[in-house]
Amino acid sequence: MAIAVILLWLASLSAYCTSKQQLLLERPISKLLGWGIFSLSFFLAWLFLMGRYSSLSAFFLSFSYVMAAWIVSVFVLGHFKLDAWQFGSAGASISLVLFYLGTL
Repeated sequence: MAIAVILLWLASLSAYCTSKQQLLLERPISKLLGWGIFSLSFFLAWLFLMGRYSSLSAFFLSFSYVMAAWIVSVFVLGHFKLDAWQFGSAGASISLVLFYLGTL
């Protein structure tokens, strides 16, 4: 479960960093690289989540997480100036805590 959460965070972060309006990097990463990382990470996270949930439930959980992570990224980075490592590690940590609180 922890691997899936980290992969989903990486997926959403890589897709966010391809945008011209992103605030983490000086220049956005290329669309091919960013969306390639997104696709691979999303697929691997989905496979890991299928160990615990059915395939459709794992897909919708992954999809919902990515959409929520994009919204949170826009709001947080719009109000606070963080570098990529601070934002990435804080987001991964908070995601792990939230996922494990949901399994209690």
